[in-house]
Amino acid sequence: MSIFEAVFRDAYADTEELIFVDSIEKHKEFNRVRSSIFCTYENCEAQLEYVPQGKRKAHFKTWPKQDHTPDCIDYFEREKKARGQKNSATTTMALSDKHIADVLNDMKRKRKSQEDGFNGQSRKTKKNKKNKTVDPSQPSTNGVNIVPTTGLGADMQEGEVKGKSPSVRRRTLLLLNDDDIGFTRAIPDGLIESIDINTDRVVIAISSGSKSCNIYFEEFFFSSAPANFIERFKDLEKIVDLNIKLNLSCVGEVVRRNNELHLLVNKHIAFRVEDLYLTIFLDNYNRGQ
Repeated sequence: MSIFEAVFRDAYADTEELIFVDSIEKHKEFNRVRSSIFCTYENCEAQLEYVPQGKRKAHFKTWPKQDHTPDCIDYFEREKKARGQKNSATTTMALSDKHIADVLNDMKRKRKSQEDGFNGQSRKTKKNKKNKTVDPSQPSTNGVNIVPTTGLGADMQEGEVKGKSPSVRRRTLLLLNDDDIGFTRAIPDGLIESIDINTDRVVIAISSGSKSCNIYFEEFFFSSAPANFIERFKDLEKIVDLNIKLNLSCVGEVVRRNNELHLLVNKHIAFRVEDLYLTIFLDNYNRGQ
């Protein structure tokens, strides 16, 4: 059962604060809050962790080896299961254009639902749920960790092996961290602050709350993008210079540059402005003038 409320115990101020999952990322002390949240039920000391929106909606979950009290509505019994796979190797798989489009469309749908005031969250009364845990007596097997990429030189193409395609994790700017470096991530929203255009390199600065990030479009992007794509960025820059607020969402590789985390977008279909491909956005904008 998903948990959507938690208590932040501020050790410095010796206070407690009720935290809701749909607003935790907006908290001014987000990093301290997420490391010290607990079950809301009286006399239950189970520590919780924040799980941002991904395949499932955002929620809190119980830390490993933390147990709720038997009277708590979130109490569950842990049961043993066989050890899972240990990833002994990592390989990359190229994301198809359809897969990238599906990720961007899914972020659009979820954002629209939030704007309409529906987050799909409901709290059910359900007790005595069992949650599986690892049985240390069982042997583990070796496997291959397949990670998605939009860059050049992927080890495999999507669909080349049987099984489900690798998922692309969503990250708000606030939640980007060093563990994401080198991996493909989806950024659901960022307000465009500025655009810097050179012959074969474009940098779009975006922000969300107190966090900012650069979205880089470089040699590989322009070698595969339609001709004159640089002109489309120039048209977008003119609109941004009018102080018109525009949202950008994208799928790209997380990189560290100048000791900060940014994203490298490799395909022209891997980013959208106001949930539209750039060409379509510009056409719609020009028709409205």
